Amino acid sequence: MKPARIVFPAFWFGQSDLQEAVLLAQRGVGGFCVYGGTAQQTKDFISRMNDESPYDHLLFCADIADNLSEVITDAPVLPANAEIAQMNESDAPYRKGYLTARMARSIGINWILAPVVDLGNASPSFSDKPLKVTQMAGDFVAGLSNGGVLNCIKYFPGVSGISKTLAQMEDAEFTPYKHLFRRADAIMPSDTIFPNIDNINQAMLSDRVIQGVLKKRLNYKGCVVSFPLYKGNLQYEDASAIKMLHCKIENILAPTNADLIIDAIEKEIDRGLLVDEIIHAVSNHELFLSKIDMGPKPISIEESFQLAKRDF
Repeated sequence: MKPARIVFPAFWFGQSDLQEAVLLAQRGVGGFCVYGGTAQQTKDFISRMNDESPYDHLLFCADIADNLSEVITDAPVLPANAEIAQMNESDAPYRKGYLTARMARSIGINWILAPVVDLGNASPSFSDKPLKVTQMAGDFVAGLSNGGVLNCIKYFPGVSGISKTLAQMEDAEFTPYKHLFRRADAIMPSDTIFPNIDNINQAMLSDRVIQGVLKKRLNYKGCVVSFPLYKGNLQYEDASAIKMLHCKIENILAPTNADLIIDAIEKEIDRGLLVDEIIHAVSNHELFLSKIDMGPKPISIEESFQLAKRDF
């Protein structure tokens, strides 16, 4: 039983305590979500955490909406998804995904928490047309995969459907998810309340959204990860994390206090709860690591940045 392995603390360069991160790596967390460092700073941090961990490899996440430059301060800025949608270049979404992956792998990041497949409600959207979002997001995901990183499709069930009925969402917001399930490494639920599904809980805390709609109605069989906890406006982060795990979320991302979350999970296991869920989540973690090992050999940071600048 390795409950710490399903927790991914956040690390902010210039703010977070490196020694605390070392202790979390030694405790056996599954990886980290990294924010606000240069490419070299982030690479050095990743190397240190891998050295400190009892496991051979960790997963390092880039929690982005549109561009790797959101979390790596000196990374080249690629065209926004909305801009790519206007280009007369059918391979542009794939190229963006592939170049994002090659830059990430050169740093040591192996999980891109993207793409956003909401329908035109926010800047990272590809389009407000369900089939166009499906096609472009699918090409972006293919680029990520061929570049050697994991993906995460978000934010389920789709912010543009906040006032719609389930039947209306079935024909619009759910379309990208249904078409991309087999290619999704993970799905991330929204932090928004969808009153026509659950008028009390945010989607990320809603059994009706995650199990009732995503897993049963849409028959999704894959991994579900939490919305980053630090930006979820949660009053009790540990209790919320436990509630997410009971809703069949498998990985807890970016809590403000990772030790508190791990302690809460261990207490739940001591009560005889969440045992099967943790075993399943750790098994998925091993599967993710094996998929990354099949990716292309990482190139240097300088080479990957030059490649991104040249090809866009």
